[in-house]
Amino acid sequence: MNDILLYLHLALALVLYALLLAGRVRQWRGLAVTAALLLAVTGAHNFVMRMKSPPAGWHALVGVKVLLALHVIAMVFLLARGAAPEKERRWRIGALASGAITMVIGLYYSNFAR
Repeated sequence: MNDILLYLHLALALVLYALLLAGRVRQWRGLAVTAALLLAVTGAHNFVMRMKSPPAGWHALVGVKVLLALHVIAMVFLLARGAAPEKERRWRIGALASGAITMVIGLYYSNFAR
């Protein structure tokens, strides 16, 4: 079950990042908001399951990852609602940057910090 939720989390992250990259969050608002909410739920589950034996320094960097992920989710909600084009552009760039950093932190801890 944990592996299924982990792979679902990764797939949702890729879908959401692809929507942000393509600038199609508003056109696919239902998918984007659903993916963002499911991403938060599966991320919380993965966080709780992996807290049992964390490597040294894990809590600080994962705290930063959670804050950046919440930023991405908030930007997805704002982009799904719509705004002026220059605001949407800024929000999208911020969400893409935060999403990239979030993925790098996750990849580091999944593959190298064991």
